Amino acid sequence: MKFTKDNTLNEIVEQARPEFRLFWSESILQYIPAELRNQPISSIKTLKTDWFEAPFPMEDILYDANMMEHWEQIWNEHPLWDTETFTADSNDVHSAALMEYFGEHGQERTGNPLPAVIICPGGGYTDMSFHMEGTLIAERMMKDGYKTFILSYRVNPNLYPAPQLDLAMAIKYVRKHAREFGIDPDNLMVLGFSAGGHLCASTAAHREDYEKELKTLRPEMAGIPIRPDKICLAYPVISFLSEAHEDSFQKLTGGDESLREYLSIEHYVDENYPSTFVWANADDSLVPASNAVRMGEALRKKGIRHKLNIYPTGEHGCNLGIGTSAEGWMEEMLEFFKN
Repeated sequence: MKFTKDNTLNEIVEQARPEFRLFWSESILQYIPAELRNQPISSIKTLKTDWFEAPFPMEDILYDANMMEHWEQIWNEHPLWDTETFTADSNDVHSAALMEYFGEHGQERTGNPLPAVIICPGGGYTDMSFHMEGTLIAERMMKDGYKTFILSYRVNPNLYPAPQLDLAMAIKYVRKHAREFGIDPDNLMVLGFSAGGHLCASTAAHREDYEKELKTLRPEMAGIPIRPDKICLAYPVISFLSEAHEDSFQKLTGGDESLREYLSIEHYVDENYPSTFVWANADDSLVPASNAVRMGEALRKKGIRHKLNIYPTGEHGCNLGIGTSAEGWMEEMLEFFKN
């Protein structure tokens, strides 16, 4: 079925493939008033949530809904926990998967192993911004020769360490299958946005703890390192002690105060932490840019190669930053990791 602007939001949600709910979860779409959900989607003008107000992303929703018709050509799901099927809207181990992205036009193999990136969308450990901080980023990085994956990780009501174990497992999985993916297992980036940034930063910081746990859960993966080779953190959640995004802490831990300091990653950067590019926007009213600054300072103290950029404007969730002062962050990041 070809969806158009004359379809209603309810028709799209009900008739598109179940994977559509991975891209546009009910936790986002719930903000559309009930009386508008049965009107043509073109009649919805704004999307106003608890943390932002923006023009309604009609074109993006239609693109994703119609892309579902070609799902098998664009995506390949790799379940992480020995489940037979990927279930996008289950939010349990069946939804934890490494999503291999081929894009609309595919990616030519050059014969040389490609660098790889695992993208972790944000969403406050409540959901995932799979379109804005997933596919848009994957498309851009494919143009620069990266083999791209997006992590579908478990969120609330799943609690810590479920998301971190999902990412740790994904890193091991990519490296184990490096030859079939055509990638260099020693040139692997993890790239996270907002709470996805916290996911990347914490998995790298506490990698030895997750290694111990995975030795029990997946002993066949022993010996494959969890430590990524490079990390990009975009307007990340870092600290749960000062100027914290409290909702991320509550959703990740269930309010377990014994985890507050342990999951404040500025205190757990060590001398073997990967090279890191971290950026934020000074006017971010949701996750203060001080989180990125604290991470940059921790990296500096340990002598880790890094770059910290604080752009004047762009607020939170600007992904590629188009139309904001952060618009060039992707190019700066890619250049940083070339050297």
